Amino acid sequence: MIIIKTKTLAESWRLSFKELYLHGEESKEKNFYRYSPAIIEIEDINKDLYDNKFPMSKADIKIINDYLVTGKNENLVTHEWTKLYRKRLFSPKLNQIENIIEYLKKKSTGKRAQACVWNQAVDLYGNIGPCLQLIWVQVIKGHLEMHTHMRASDCYGKLLMNLNEFTALQRYITQRLNLKTGHYIQFIDSLHFNLDDKKNIDKIIKEI
Repeated sequence: MIIIKTKTLAESWRLSFKELYLHGEESKEKNFYRYSPAIIEIEDINKDLYDNKFPMSKADIKIINDYLVTGKNENLVTHEWTKLYRKRLFSPKLNQIENIIEYLKKKSTGKRAQACVWNQAVDLYGNIGPCLQLIWVQVIKGHLEMHTHMRASDCYGKLLMNLNEFTALQRYITQRLNLKTGHYIQFIDSLHFNLDDKKNIDKIIKEI
């Protein structure tokens, strides 16, 4: 189990990368290099959001962040899973994020403010299985804390992007409730490196 506790998003990505590289299990699956369950806790979600060694541009991450919250510029979003998250979290039939906000307005200390993304009837064998499973938020001493649970996350190519998009959602909910942002915690069942990225991973580990 990898446990990371840091101040910022970029720092958490760098530490997760190092820990997985040094202590992750060697995978017997042909597509994976290393893997481990992981817990990442971030104290301040408002600064040091990006790292130029991460293989996705800052501009693309910003587009993804904005799309998840607003639904704008879907044609520019490079991550298909984010589109799925947006559609399931903000569905007109069941807007789970809006329901969370209304629930916390009525009961700020409640522990039922959660949204589920997984749909087993579709996702168990579907072409795209969402990595994000669950979002849970709670107001603690005037701060909005948010937890996410992921079944899997690609530490090299997706982790920092995921941290960005989900904390963008945390900031959105926080603003709607006129609160301050609290800690962000992400639980990951399988934090992994893909075998195809091994050459790039070996290069980055020497630089961080």
